[in-house]
Amino acid sequence: MKGVAIVLILAFAQLAVIPVGMAQGAEDTTSGSAKGAGLQAASWLLTLPYGAAKVCFAIGGGVVGGLTYIFSAGNLDAAKAVWHTTVYGTYVLTPEHLQGDKPVRFLGYSTEEGVPAEEKK
Repeated sequence: MKGVAIVLILAFAQLAVIPVGMAQGAEDTTSGSAKGAGLQAASWLLTLPYGAAKVCFAIGGGVVGGLTYIFSAGNLDAAKAVWHTTVYGTYVLTPEHLQGDKPVRFLGYSTEEGVPAEEKK
């Protein structure tokens, strides 16, 4: 029960990130048009279920990566392969994602070298 509560708290905590993602998207969209407003609203609405699923997936990947580290006798490379694949990726959908200007990456990358600079922040 405690684990479910933690997952729910973390899933709802990610909602605080949504206005930041929307503000970043507002710079690139035509903010005064109906299309820009529609894209902002759609990205916000789609981020709610997508972001919650991504946070749950990342938490699960963090746990599985930790177990991978333990059961592989301390093989950090094996654990990092799981962590990079599950933790990195897109958490907030922006209008650029909806327009196809930026890729939506639910899965991250298997190695740290494969992570684009904008996702290393």
